[in-house]
Amino acid sequence: MQRRSPTSSACASVHPESWRCEAAMSKLATLQVLRGLAAVTVVVDHAILRQAEWSQTSKTVVRAAEYSGALAVAVFFVISGFIMLHTSARSYGAPGAVRVFLVKRLWRIVPLYWIATSLELVLRLRAGAEVTLDRVLAAYLFVPYPVAQGEYMRPLLGVGWTLNYEMFFYLLFAASLALPIRRGLPLLFAALLSIVALGAFFITPLNDVSPPHTILNFLSEPIILLFPAGMLVALLNKSGWLPVIPGALAIILLLLGENLLGFSLFVDRTPAPFVWWGATWVVCAIAIGLSVAAREAQRPTPVLRSGVWLGDVSYALYLFHFFTIVAAEKIWWSLFGVAHSQIAFVAFATAASIAAAGVIHLAVEQPIMRLLRGRSVASRPIPQTALASLMRNSGGS
Repeated sequence: MQRRSPTSSACASVHPESWRCEAAMSKLATLQVLRGLAAVTVVVDHAILRQAEWSQTSKTVVRAAEYSGALAVAVFFVISGFIMLHTSARSYGAPGAVRVFLVKRLWRIVPLYWIATSLELVLRLRAGAEVTLDRVLAAYLFVPYPVAQGEYMRPLLGVGWTLNYEMFFYLLFAASLALPIRRGLPLLFAALLSIVALGAFFITPLNDVSPPHTILNFLSEPIILLFPAGMLVALLNKSGWLPVIPGALAIILLLLGENLLGFSLFVDRTPAPFVWWGATWVVCAIAIGLSVAAREAQRPTPVLRSGVWLGDVSYALYLFHFFTIVAAEKIWWSLFGVAHSQIAFVAFATAASIAAAGVIHLAVEQPIMRLLRGRSVASRPIPQTALASLMRNSGGS
C-alpha cells in the first residue's frame, strides 16, 4: 500500500485557510477543489431558492436545493476540523499556543465577515428595517441570536450562522492547545461529544431536527460532531494510514451525488430523519478522507488549477454571494422578466457570484491577508512520527 509523505514544512507557514502552497506542490489539491465546489453548491442552492420566490419551481427541485446546501455546509465543517488539527497539532502544549491560534483565526475570519455584515446592516437600515443594538452586537461578536423572539437562530448576515459554530469550535480547540497533545486532543473529542450528549438529554432529543431556538440548543446541535470527524481524518492522514487513491475526485462526486439523490427522494418519508442526517455526515467525512488520499497530479491541469482557485475564493464567495444573487435578479428582471428559463437564471446568478467573489478575493481579502500574515506566528503540523506515537499509545494500532 502506497503511503503519503509528510507535508513540506515550507508550506506549513501558509495560513490555514489558504493552501496555495500545497496546491502548487500538488498536495491536498483535491480537498481545496472540494471546498470550492461546496461553496458553489451553496450559491446554486440559494439561487434556486431565490428564484422559487417569483417563479414556479418544482418542490423536488426546491428540496434538492435545500439538502445540497446542507450537504455543502457539512463538507465545510469536516474540512475545518481537518485543517485545524493538520496545521496546529504541533502547537499543543507550546507556550503561547492558545493566543497565537486565536489571533490567527480572528485575523482570518473576522475582517471579511465584518465587512459583509456591515454591508448587510447598511442595506437593512437603508430599507427601513428595524435592527436592534443587541442583535448587531451579537452579529459582530459571533453570538447566536434569534431572528425574532422564539424563532430560529440567525445573525444579521444569514450565512453567518455557520461561522457561529466555527468560532465555538475554535474556542474549544484553542483551550485544548493549552495541554500536551496526549491530553488535550482526547479532552477536545470528549468535550464535543459530551456537549451533544448533554444537549440531547436535557434540551432537545436527537430525533428533533427542527431549527434550534436558544443559544444552548444551537451550540449543542449534533452538527458540531462534524469538526471531530475532520480531526479524525487528520489523525489518519498524518499517521500514514490513508492510502493513495487514484480518481478520488470522481469517487467523491459520485458518493455525494448519490447521497443528495437519496436525501431528496426519501428523507421526508422516513420516521427517523436524524438517521439520514447522520448518514450524510458520515458520507461527508468519507469524502474528505478521499480528498486527502487523492493521487496528486505531477503537473496540475487547467481544470485542477481552476478548482483550486475556486477553493481560494470560497470564503469570499460564501460571504458575499447572496448580495450578488439579489443584484443579478434585478438585472435578470430588467432583461428577461420573470418568465424566462429558471436554469438560465441560476447559471447567470452563480457565474456572477463567482466573478464577484474573485474580485473581492483579489481586491480585499488578499491585501488584508498580506497585511496580517506578517504578524502571524506560523504553526506547523505535528511530525508524522510523533502523531503515530500518540495513536499507538492510545491503542490506535
